[in-house]
Amino acid sequence: MLFRSADIYQFSTVTTYWKYKGYSKAPNYIFGTDNLGHDLLTVALSSLKNSLLVAIIATAICLVIGLIWGSISGYFGGNVDIIMERITDILGGIPWIVMMTLVILLLGNNIVTFGIALVLTGWIGTASRTRTQFYRFKGREYILASRTLGASDARLIFRHILPNGLGTIVTGSVLMIPSCIFSEATISYLGLGLQGVDSFGVLLSSNQMYLSTRPLLVIIPSIIISLLMISFNLFGNGLRDALNPTLKGGEQ
Repeated sequence: MLFRSADIYQFSTVTTYWKYKGYSKAPNYIFGTDNLGHDLLTVALSSLKNSLLVAIIATAICLVIGLIWGSISGYFGGNVDIIMERITDILGGIPWIVMMTLVILLLGNNIVTFGIALVLTGWIGTASRTRTQFYRFKGREYILASRTLGASDARLIFRHILPNGLGTIVTGSVLMIPSCIFSEATISYLGLGLQGVDSFGVLLSSNQMYLSTRPLLVIIPSIIISLLMISFNLFGNGLRDALNPTLKGGEQ
């Protein structure tokens, strides 16, 4: 449209962005777009990839540390167990959100720092489950028979005791993955979310202000997290049944 005022010409234009990008028609998005116009499904899947990567790596490290710590504590018992348990009690007594906040404030706000914060106390649950399983099996007759025949401590731990308790240990450890994602989402609500990286915590934190006007921006990622939790729960139960068929259909 052309307007003339004095000798000044003013133009008013309307730009159709999808035509500018070369589309033949306006694209449709399954879950709509966020406040910046990005496809919500694409952003959610990108966040899922980054969150899962951090959670799986942190869980694997926690599993290794927890297995070693719990195996030594449960197998040897006595003063060794008492000392190791007091150490875990001290670490476990520190609220995880305080520990995570301090680490992020001291070392910076990035994926590596967040992973370190998860590992610092995340292995305690695995260590506790491993210790319980060792106390459950180390007094069995076949363990005593193997010790009588001269089996070493390492063989008793890794060949006779640990495989029998691995189902329960793995089941609990697999559930650490969605827990890590929940932890990252929680810390993001405190303003300490990961910087420069798409993640569920950052996504929920940035969209929470639109909860009353555009609830799908929060509901869709929340549904994905819920499905993720259910999936890993079923996956963990399947691993438990595969590693120890005697527990199939029973409680952990």
